[in-house]
Amino acid sequence: MKSTDCCSICSKQTDDGIYLLRIYICSSCEKEMIHTSTDDPKYKFYIEQMNKAHRAMIYS
Repeated sequence: MKSTDCCSICSKQTDDGIYLLRIYICSSCEKEMIHTSTDDPKYKFYIEQMNKAHRAMIYS
C-alpha cells in the first residue's frame, strides 16, 4: 500500500508524485509545470510555491 503525501503546489493528498529536492509534487502539478511557458502567469505561481516549500523545509 502506498502512502499519501501532500503536494507542495496544490496541497492535495496523493500517492502519485515525485520528490524534487525533498519537496513533494503530485504528478498532476508536475505535468502542468513542465508544460507551462515562462511567460504564463501560472509559471510565477509555481516558482513561488516551490520557494515557500523550500523555505519551510529549511526552517523546520
